[in-house]
Amino acid sequence: MTVEDQIQPRKVAVIGAGITGISAALFLQRDGHDVTVFEQSDPATGTSSGNAGVISLGGCVPVSVPGILGRVPKMLLDPYGPLSIRWGYLPKLTPWLLGFVRNSRIDRVRANASAKAALLDHAQSAYDILISATGTEDLVRRSGLLKIYESDETFAQAALDIELYRACNRRFDIINGNDILDLEPALKPVFKHGLYFDDNSGIRHPGQLVVRFGETFTAQGGTIVRERVAGFSGSHSKRVVETDNDHYAFERIVVAAGSWSSKLMKRFGARIVLDAERGYHIMLPQPEPTLNGPVALMDHSIFVSPMEHGLRMTSGVELGGNEAPADYTRIRRMMSIVGASVEGVQLEEQSAWLGFRPSTPSGVPFLDHAPGNDDIVLAAGGGHIGMTLGPVNGRIAADLVAGRDPGVDMTPYRIDRKF
Repeated sequence: MTVEDQIQPRKVAVIGAGITGISAALFLQRDGHDVTVFEQSDPATGTSSGNAGVISLGGCVPVSVPGILGRVPKMLLDPYGPLSIRWGYLPKLTPWLLGFVRNSRIDRVRANASAKAALLDHAQSAYDILISATGTEDLVRRSGLLKIYESDETFAQAALDIELYRACNRRFDIINGNDILDLEPALKPVFKHGLYFDDNSGIRHPGQLVVRFGETFTAQGGTIVRERVAGFSGSHSKRVVETDNDHYAFERIVVAAGSWSSKLMKRFGARIVLDAERGYHIMLPQPEPTLNGPVALMDHSIFVSPMEHGLRMTSGVELGGNEAPADYTRIRRMMSIVGASVEGVQLEEQSAWLGFRPSTPSGVPFLDHAPGNDDIVLAAGGGHIGMTLGPVNGRIAADLVAGRDPGVDMTPYRIDRKF
């Protein structure tokens, strides 16, 4: 008898229909559970839809690294810089910022990179299962990822990144000059150095990938309830999900609501340090010829990704929570940088978008049962590689519901860890 044969089918609620939530729903469904997903908005418009569309198996380097605090003032003062803060939100942000600073110590950076890499080791296999099950091979371009640098100085600043890539056994090559143009002829000849990750992939339309995952889930008998979750009631294994319109009974709950997860987890007595790193994108017309795959302009913290509906530029971290209105000033200024980097780009804004990366101070997600509530599972905090980690985090959430060994040391992802 297999482990799957021994799993007791249960009624399971998944809160959130982004890449992590819908992946968890599909893996739970594979285990034979009766699964309902709650999502108040259209999955095709959320954070899982507006990202750079990269399956970044090399993405182990945390944002918080030694020296980051000293670079913050310059980034904030740079009108083309990648960082801004809504100062009125600062009191609420303080616990996250303190944890972020503490996690810039080199010992923590190495531990955090290792914890992310342990999940990334399983990310592609989890994607492969879901891509095959949902017939979405057409939406994934296995073209690699190129990170490029304009000067010797900016490339020298990547020394720690390269050290961490090597320590975490990431697969990459260091390339220079003409080799960059051989890989990406549509780039302008202004880049001196690059890192090429040949096992990374680009997603042609992240929003449609999530939609099609959801369509497979419902075609297989799953239910998506488009209502806002207002709270929970009940006790162990007799939980009630309360929405603005109704209430629903379940035996298990998986919270995968992105940056809104911290508010929901308080209902179960879990106070987690999780906040939104607000990120922006602008869609531009597709140049001809276009890029072969996603490219990171590392001097400016800009991703440029060719998608089936245009060229997407993503950039910026704005710290300001989930509620403040969008401010597209910085991302619009950065359009000129893309024009100076890619041949034939028309700087005509087709659409602009704001999303909310669910981020922990360390960059390491939460994957754990709520303390004292083994019928509640949290899967949130993918941060800048949330699209990459969504399927593997969803698979691990299903493992936790089943009481199955995820095949990964789960200590770094505990809810009660200290930041």
